[in-house]
Amino acid sequence: MYKFETVMKNIFLSLMLIAAINVQSGHHESHESMDDAKSIVTKAYATFASGDTDAWAALHADDLVFTVFGDIATSGRHVGPQAVIENVFGPIAVHWPTFTITNKTMYSDGNMVFVHSDMTGDNLDTETLHMFRVENGLIQSFTAFDDTDSMAAADVTNN
Repeated sequence: MYKFETVMKNIFLSLMLIAAINVQSGHHESHESMDDAKSIVTKAYATFASGDTDAWAALHADDLVFTVFGDIATSGRHVGPQAVIENVFGPIAVHWPTFTITNKTMYSDGNMVFVHSDMTGDNLDTETLHMFRVENGLIQSFTAFDDTDSMAAADVTNN
């Protein structure tokens, strides 16, 4: 009986070791995908800032869902990179011509990336939080949790 218990204990400990290695191995892959997602989001901000809409569009899925809450010129659910370029980026240039966004911190959890930023421009000095979902190397969705009251007050077409 003693031998059987020893063998079973060794099998159990071996299985636990294998399980621990598999968990750690998966954990490592998760960090790599988080780094990739953050890198893609960082590139999206850089291409937005430079005005390179072709490079920006290439980082996003064809069926991208881009959501801006509130009741401002850019608000709505925009589907596809071209719709965002026309219905969000275009109005930003008109309504907030000196608009800039400066990232403060970026967090990721798997394929989700959260970016806390400052938004500034003429009569605009506020913060925002953006949420991205990245899959297969492309941004699939974006949601802006913007201070739309401050943005509406700074809209140069309302002044």
